[in-house]
Amino acid sequence: MSITTQEQIKKGIKSLNESEQFEEESLANIEKVFKFSLKVKKEAKKKIEIYPAFEGDSNQKIIQREHLADFSKIVIKEVFLLDKFNKMCEIQASFDSKTSGKIPKMKEALNNGIIDFHKIQKSLAQNNLKYFNTLSKKVGVGKELLYSVSLTVFKPIFELCAEVGKNRIKDKLWEKGYCPICGMNPKMAKFEKEVGKRVLWCPLCGTEWIYQRIKCPFCENDNQKLLRFFYIEEESPYRVDVCDVCKGYIKTVNEQKKEQEEKTVFEIENIKTYYLDEIAKKEGYRKI
Repeated sequence: MSITTQEQIKKGIKSLNESEQFEEESLANIEKVFKFSLKVKKEAKKKIEIYPAFEGDSNQKIIQREHLADFSKIVIKEVFLLDKFNKMCEIQASFDSKTSGKIPKMKEALNNGIIDFHKIQKSLAQNNLKYFNTLSKKVGVGKELLYSVSLTVFKPIFELCAEVGKNRIKDKLWEKGYCPICGMNPKMAKFEKEVGKRVLWCPLCGTEWIYQRIKCPFCENDNQKLLRFFYIEEESPYRVDVCDVCKGYIKTVNEQKKEQEEKTVFEIENIKTYYLDEIAKKEGYRKI
């Protein structure tokens, strides 16, 4: 479930605060980003053309196990992107002095046309992170900052596209571990409270889809002896599912162990479980 309302943001920040992992300033920054993303999604509806991303026969693609959309083909008004990139730069500048010193270079590159929005859009859509290495050298700022700003601007637009695509995969069988809309690998999963179905979450477009409980979504290994999980506290709803074939891992929320009845909001749960990413890496597993 993606964030779609101000109320979800409010509850999400409260939940992060109760986890006692974040300082007040960090929570304020996270809230700014969520509100910015919500605003982008709202305003983008009149600034983009989604349907070019869905060229081809959707039913045939599903049969051939091809994801439905090519986000690089979404048509977006450049003036809109320029405005949102500049605003996101201003938000980033408010985070800390180290970041704020890099923002003028970002804004200069934006206004001088050094930053090519379509290349960024294509690189995000195709998960080509090497492009940000090249671009960072041209702009003179770190690749992490460039990627963070870019993803924050484009992700709400990709989510809008995915909402259109969900109607095309409704009631269709999808047995792959990658996103049926954009092809991205999942970042988190959940076991639903009611019947325990395993649902995967795409970090790029927010799509959720059902997947087998005992199967690696990355390499499709279904050997139970090579699939494990670990948790920090037995009663915690959070665990990490790992595969000893591809060394991939995915963080999982067990809704049956959650006290509250609210649906899982993956954007919040992902932030709340950053510590599990660090532990998984130390154990020799990696993001795929």
